Amino acid sequence: MAAGYSVKDDSFAPGKPRVWSERLLDIGCCLLWDLAPDGKRLAAILASDDARGETTHLTFLLNFFDELRRRVPPGGK
Repeated sequence: MAAGYSVKDDSFAPGKPRVWSERLLDIGCCLLWDLAPDGKRLAAILASDDARGETTHLTFLLNFFDELRRRVPPGGK
C-alpha cells in the first residue's frame, strides 16, 4: 500500500491508502524491496508481464563517477 501525506508546522496528515503495485512478487522468505537510507528512493523487484518465465539479468553500477574517474585519469589521457 502507498499513501500521500502532507506536513504543516507540527502536523502530519496521511492521505488515503491505495494499492502501490499488483505486481510485487511474494517468494515467502524475504522482502523484495528496500528503502534507501535517506528515504527518497525505493528499489523493488516486480513480477514480469512476460508469461514465458525467462530470466532477466540486471546490472547495478554504484558510484558511477568514482569508477569513471578511476578509469579515466584527470586530463583524459
